[in-house]
Amino acid sequence: MARVPLPDSLRPFIETREPVKPTAGDGDGHLDPAAISSWTSSGDADRYHDYQAARVARYVVGHSLFDVSAQTGEVSERLVKLLGANLERLVLSDQEQGWVDHLRGRFTKAEVLRLHLPSTPEIEPVDTVLMVNVLGHLSDEAKTIEALAKVIVPGGRFIVWEAGYPELYSPFDRFEAGRRVRYTPDDLSGLLRAAGLRVKFSRPINLLGGLFNRFMVDRTVDYADPRLVRLYDRLVVPLSRPLDRLPLRFGQNVFAVAEVPGK
Repeated sequence: MARVPLPDSLRPFIETREPVKPTAGDGDGHLDPAAISSWTSSGDADRYHDYQAARVARYVVGHSLFDVSAQTGEVSERLVKLLGANLERLVLSDQEQGWVDHLRGRFTKAEVLRLHLPSTPEIEPVDTVLMVNVLGHLSDEAKTIEALAKVIVPGGRFIVWEAGYPELYSPFDRFEAGRRVRYTPDDLSGLLRAAGLRVKFSRPINLLGGLFNRFMVDRTVDYADPRLVRLYDRLVVPLSRPLDRLPLRFGQNVFAVAEVPGK
């Protein structure tokens, strides 16, 4: 059978390689701490970051937001633009001092602190807490949620975006992302309820991303290959976003929103 030539439109992000960098601003990809000060976004995950921020923004309440373990700040920057003047106070954290310094330089008007979870942050209460792909990296998710819930005002929200479904767990999760676990919607809602939060919903999203992930597991040894990131970002994400309106039963991610009782 004759080999089908690669379309010219795909060549830039299939054939070109460069060193792997964190692409998600959420812990997915390691970077030598010494290189953090020179980190710049490759732009390879722009559509995915836009997708994350747009999904999160509609559920942010009040005028203050705490993005926990924000790392590069890619999602936070988009949320600042989407929320506009309604966002009067932004709080950011990370456990790595290099990323804390990076965030302070990138967000000059934000409160930035170094936070080792599950410690309770020493900040004034906020309206919304956000965690994007953080819980799955931690050894004690329950204590972390309990600690962070203490800094949310009554009626405020806890928003979680996480890697979904144990069957998608791969060597990339373990060795590149440092992720311990992937969640089902029931897993995530159970953790939030155990912390005394009232779960509004916990559901799968990003169906095609999940199928892409499942197809690639065991078919490549380089899960951090930038070419895969580009392929995913340019083709999979735009097609997958509209499907989130459907009652999905599977996806690459689980998205949950919970509220603090009392208002």
